[in-house]
Amino acid sequence: MKTKAVLTILLVVMVITGSAQSNSFKIVGEIEGVVDGDVAQLFTVEGRMGTLFMKDTIHNGKFSFEGRTDSLQKLSFMVYGDNWPMMGLPVWISPGSRTQITGKGYYLSSWSIKSNVKEQQEEEIYRDAMGELSAQFDSLLFLYYKSLDRMRQLDNDSNRAESRRYSDQLDSIGFIQQQKIFDVMATRPVTDSWINKLAEYSGFAVNDGRRSSYPEENIKQLQDLYNRLNDEQKQSPRGQLIYRYIFPMQIIQEGQPMADGELYDPRGNPFKIAEDFRGKYLLLDFWGVGCGPCIAAFPEMKEIHEAHGDKLTIISITTDTEKAWKEGLERHQLPWVNLTDNLGTEGYASHYGVRGIPSYVLITPDGIVEKKWSGYGKGSLKEKLKDILK
Repeated sequence: MKTKAVLTILLVVMVITGSAQSNSFKIVGEIEGVVDGDVAQLFTVEGRMGTLFMKDTIHNGKFSFEGRTDSLQKLSFMVYGDNWPMMGLPVWISPGSRTQITGKGYYLSSWSIKSNVKEQQEEEIYRDAMGELSAQFDSLLFLYYKSLDRMRQLDNDSNRAESRRYSDQLDSIGFIQQQKIFDVMATRPVTDSWINKLAEYSGFAVNDGRRSSYPEENIKQLQDLYNRLNDEQKQSPRGQLIYRYIFPMQIIQEGQPMADGELYDPRGNPFKIAEDFRGKYLLLDFWGVGCGPCIAAFPEMKEIHEAHGDKLTIISITTDTEKAWKEGLERHQLPWVNLTDNLGTEGYASHYGVRGIPSYVLITPDGIVEKKWSGYGKGSLKEKLKDILK
């Protein structure tokens, strides 16, 4: 009996130990030609927010991270120090994953990442496609941020011209890098990670196109890649998002009917926003938990809600991930309607051309956009709404 009991205990210990080992991950790095003392860091990323996950100080060119994870995760790897460009590398971890990072010098994009995680292996195929352009991009990025430092110290025509020059050069190399990646994507199978990458680069097209002339050739490549999706993939939320990114969309202006769309409250209940809230004025508030002016507006919004809720419905629409949104609602206790479509500024907000937050849209009881504006200062909401709050 004692022998059986001992065997049972040993089996339990082995199962627990095996489970712990299967959930472990390890990342080791060995880099030549870098100084000691700089800090290698891993970040988790939720929407636009990054949270420090792990860090290690580089010693003799080596660093390592070790821990446990219950699921596949995409992290961002960066190194902080005077000689490093401010950029991150995507690093995937999963239960049981083992990752080796090797390289030479301070340009992270030229480093090599070997891993048993298939998502990382696929990531490396795309990074390899960019070849020597990666090191050129990192070098220019480093110089660009140094030029911004100089401009903060002395904002003059010479320093501004220098920053613009580096910015234009970064755009040119970045556009070529994307073309090389799109060429590879055209030969790869359409998987979930492939679709995520298409969405990521389609988003770059929107953001780049607002500050410079995004190449038509790149847009055409993105549209060709989109057309590889089947009908079900195109109709998915991710597919619809990609479509909005790369095909021209009419932005709703003042005097035009409001956009329709299905959004969800914190319990997951769906609402047709143009149908379910008619009959009163609507104030759409596009916000995020990391936006200081958004939070600063809440006391004034609460006053308006309490005093004029009979004629005005406030609808706050988050640009955050679901987790960050619900944590924000718990923290700030917003007593009006709160909705999301889980697509950030590229979902329902994109119909109104929202790029920065806070952004507000005032809609008449019959569904016509009366005003659109961005930004908040104390008293600004009451001033904008004074005609309807009499």
